[in-house]
Amino acid sequence: MNEGLHSKLTDLKNMRLYSKWNIAQDSSYDSLIDAILAVRGLCEKDLEVGPETLHDPMLLKDMDRAVERIAQAIQKSEMILVFGDYDVDGVSSTALMADFLETVGSNFVCVLPDRHKDGYGLKPGAVENAVALGVDLIITVDNGISAFDGLEFAKKSGVDVVVTDHHKQLEFLPDAEAVVNPNRLDCPYPFKGLAGVGVAFKVVQVLSEKFISLEKRRGYLNNLLDLVALGTIADIVTVFGENRVLIRRGLQILKNTNRLGLDKLKMVAGVSNKDITTTVVGYQISPRLNVAGRMGSPEIALSLLCANTEEKALALAEELNDLNLRRQDLQTKAMEEADELVNSTMLEQDRLLVLLGGWSQGIIGIIAGKLRDKYMRPVVVCTWDSKKGYCVGSARSFDWYDVSGAIGRCKDYLSNFGGHVQAAGFTLRRECFEDFRRALINHARQNIAIEQMRGELNIDVELTSHHLNRTSIRVLADLEPFGKDNETPTYAMFGCRVISRKLIGRDQNHLKMELEIGGKRCVALWWNRGEIYDEVQNGQYVSVAFVLEEDSYRGREAVQMVLKDMFLESKEDQND
Repeated sequence: MNEGLHSKLTDLKNMRLYSKWNIAQDSSYDSLIDAILAVRGLCEKDLEVGPETLHDPMLLKDMDRAVERIAQAIQKSEMILVFGDYDVDGVSSTALMADFLETVGSNFVCVLPDRHKDGYGLKPGAVENAVALGVDLIITVDNGISAFDGLEFAKKSGVDVVVTDHHKQLEFLPDAEAVVNPNRLDCPYPFKGLAGVGVAFKVVQVLSEKFISLEKRRGYLNNLLDLVALGTIADIVTVFGENRVLIRRGLQILKNTNRLGLDKLKMVAGVSNKDITTTVVGYQISPRLNVAGRMGSPEIALSLLCANTEEKALALAEELNDLNLRRQDLQTKAMEEADELVNSTMLEQDRLLVLLGGWSQGIIGIIAGKLRDKYMRPVVVCTWDSKKGYCVGSARSFDWYDVSGAIGRCKDYLSNFGGHVQAAGFTLRRECFEDFRRALINHARQNIAIEQMRGELNIDVELTSHHLNRTSIRVLADLEPFGKDNETPTYAMFGCRVISRKLIGRDQNHLKMELEIGGKRCVALWWNRGEIYDEVQNGQYVSVAFVLEEDSYRGREAVQMVLKDMFLESKEDQND
């Protein structure tokens, strides 16, 4: 960073979220796309989206065994149970497998665990229910790799289990008929980033060769990609490699989806006429599917994805939309309560926050994520059930601290756990909480450097006012999809004069401003930062870090800034 830019970043204000901006490209460049490719170290091969990027599904360990057992169950009309999960990836995976089994005329049922009653994964109770139904084969989707008790019970009960999952393998593999998971330690599959729905799709891809004619197979598989894109985007896995192909094509299918439920969900979310991007899926569609498992039953979301009449699809979409509004209200209150528990001693001494309260299990992950972003350190939020005597926890972290691995090191205190580098969940007895908390915080103190918590914001390019148009958005089309490992480009601009500002949203918690830069005006939105309204006045100059989006309310060529950070400039800055 040059000296002029450095001087602009020295004045910390209360409104500011990050202590430092790292601007990768602050000098002149030939084109915006070339500048972003250069700062991200990307080449043409990284952007390939052709079918040659996809790998042979038979490279997945146990794929042959899985397909053989499922095919046998279909051919013999055995009762199959598809056991999924309550998040978007799990629900999408279940809907995808159900779509195939229904298409080929199978005898099957689908079961999703209740987040509050059952917790995550296939447990002995679920297997016992399956036995009562006369189930011969259980197919897990987006879970199963750590379901040791459930699979042991299934084996004793004479029920075969085919596991399809993508979560990390623990020390051992569960005893199953087949375990299809690119992340099992002995799997040679070259791409490890598939979501649960991606693994399920690979299984269906091979199965379709046995049950669907060649002339229909390609079209059928293509039409499943809206579900694949949904689950893959929602689970925040890498958007490179195979996922790049699956998401790109899946978003195209999603735009004109044949699924009545998704069509109505887009309508109630207000995105029917918008380009369907990873941002739209991540912030408009996915939360309305996720809320079913958080606030009600995940069966509502599954029923929506499988709806076969417009009337039913619309009713379910509206139900999910109402649940999402309730979730937002609960979340606002819980966030305030959780934030009050964070004190100066914690912030000075602890490099990981662990909080315990009486919040809904369905929102503790959201609260953990928001507190992580606010305090720039991993956060674990737990809630406890006084009647049952146990705590449920949800953790959110950064890519530089494997919170799932850290929690795994404290497994002696836990009833069960699982997750990824940046997110994890677990349960434990209430009396174990304090010991668990101390052990986890001690691990964080030993493995997190102070420098990692300073909250540095990486910015791709400094823009000038002539970039504030839709051309700057269109030229980045080849970089999409955006997501993990390929975030939407972040920009910086300096010397922006505040023309107007106001609070917007149901709770007036969002800040909307109009800024003037180089004689050009642009709307700037800062979500969930309404509290800094009084800290900035009309006529003041600010520096902003932002992503650029289309402003659908102001005409075809208008764009708006969605802010990630902002600070007031001094008079010296304005003359720099």
